[in-house]
Amino acid sequence: MEVEPPQEVVELMLSSEVIMAVLELKYLQLFAHMNARARATDAGARVGLVPFILWDITEEDVLRIKNLTERLAEIMGEGGEAHISTTLGTDVTMSIRGRPIQQLKAVFTEPGEWGAVPFYAEAAVAPIEGTTQGKAIIDVFMERIGAIKQPMEWTILDGKLVKIRGGKEAEMLKQIIRKADENATNIGELGVGTNHIFKNFTGTIGDKMVLGTAHLAIGKSVNIGGKVMSNIHHDAVINKVTLEIDGRKVIDNGKCLI
Repeated sequence: MEVEPPQEVVELMLSSEVIMAVLELKYLQLFAHMNARARATDAGARVGLVPFILWDITEEDVLRIKNLTERLAEIMGEGGEAHISTTLGTDVTMSIRGRPIQQLKAVFTEPGEWGAVPFYAEAAVAPIEGTTQGKAIIDVFMERIGAIKQPMEWTILDGKLVKIRGGKEAEMLKQIIRKADENATNIGELGVGTNHIFKNFTGTIGDKMVLGTAHLAIGKSVNIGGKVMSNIHHDAVINKVTLEIDGRKVIDNGKCLI
């Protein structure tokens, strides 16, 4: 079953201009993909998700994150096909034409903008249903599993995760999918990290914001511009990606080129 806030909280969210959610990082991820959050931002609320405070972050850092996220989102928004690859064997393509690009950039000045404060940073999109194809090597982190010790190999066909190979982590993911609904294998998101501050992985969902990584999510996409509803949305992080949009190389083996 999907988890949503109590109705009285939803009503307050829908009547608010600014919402601050102070929660542990794992719960913020859940909150971010709730229908209530999507309804609130659609209604114009600015939503800040606050897992912890970084006292030494600078205004320059925040503006750099903002600018990179906006530039990447612009390139993705104008593109038709995204292609991610790695030296470990990831080779995935998908259509993103016409899909809105989510900008989580730590600065929210316009109605409807949202993301984690002060560090969360990514540009994300829900692929056109049925278009994602290829092989992904998950080597950093998987939501609900943790840090990846033995990389998982995903085979993706027509927008669905159809085969999972690997060790303990792969078996854990198979169990998660078995217990979920029929749309759990949908490839619901491509996200690209845009935070230059963090250099080391922590084995938490925060790993997906690191510049040079990308993540694929299985399950729900409806709250980020897709059409698929599911009772799960779990991110899987890939390190040192090469990202191409319509053949234009935007990231090369983890190095940003824009």
